[in-house]
Amino acid sequence: MAKKPIGLLVNRFEVASRDSFNVAAAIGAQHVSALHADSATVPIALVCYNNVKPKYDAYMAARVAHLAQTGSQVGEVLTLQQLLDGMPTNVESWQISIKAVYDAKTVRFIEMFPKGKSVLNRGTQINRINAVESLLTAIGSDAALTAVKGKITLFHTALLTALTTKDDAKSTTVTDSTTLETTRIDLCNEIEGNLGLLINNFKKDTSLAAKYFDETLLHNSLQMSFDLKIKPLCTKKGIKRTFKIPITHQFQINNRSNTSLKVFIALTKNGLVGLVFVTVPPMSAGVYDLIAMGDNDTKKFLNIFNMDDKIKADITIKVL
Repeated sequence: MAKKPIGLLVNRFEVASRDSFNVAAAIGAQHVSALHADSATVPIALVCYNNVKPKYDAYMAARVAHLAQTGSQVGEVLTLQQLLDGMPTNVESWQISIKAVYDAKTVRFIEMFPKGKSVLNRGTQINRINAVESLLTAIGSDAALTAVKGKITLFHTALLTALTTKDDAKSTTVTDSTTLETTRIDLCNEIEGNLGLLINNFKKDTSLAAKYFDETLLHNSLQMSFDLKIKPLCTKKGIKRTFKIPITHQFQINNRSNTSLKVFIALTKNGLVGLVFVTVPPMSAGVYDLIAMGDNDTKKFLNIFNMDDKIKADITIKVL
């Protein structure tokens, strides 16, 4: 598994979304929505919104174009079909919310639904997804429609996720698109720039900037985890450390098997357990310090020894 660097000057948004176009879309959607919600009352939110919105729109446009070009819509995806089958109900709900603000006969309402509900409820998968994208574009930054736009954005993201995946909810960048990748990076760079502006604005209490970013998603995306199965009385390499990790670094180890483990740092991937190690009890989950596993400065391999002579170990190691 490729390592994901975490550091003060590393663009965490770009790193978190490097393996997933969907993560980039989710990060961007939450950031734009949160900024827009405060844009009328918080000056810095309006500045940041104006910075990032064009980049987000460009990314989402490239995303839809990429989906159409890669042919990922070929074949029926059950989750997508379920969403499309239920879409008329959602469209009806959206219209009711919008009609509460703009009468159906007004120019503004017609701008959002120039062909009524037909393009949203009928047609090919891609055309219907494009219709939702067009509706979002037509709503734009209309503050009176913030709530309903949030619902439409969530549904649109769900459609894109379902379109590009069958059993797996993660869409990766295996099929490359220069335009899509360029716009992803541009979006992430703009969000990183906004992070700096918001921290500077709220420097007396930086927690006030937290609501503009999906910290949970970032944290989960930046973590690395490794699933391992280890034969009885055998040692297996868990992680090769290719960069210096501070001695305070920690690992979460989930032992799903009824066997004890010894976790230690070694000079080689075949290194045997020595005098310094941590013991992970059977059927347990815990957090362990790197320094407790051996010489942190010179040894690169984090190895695991299965102490049982009959039971195969099944574990997950997560880098915290």
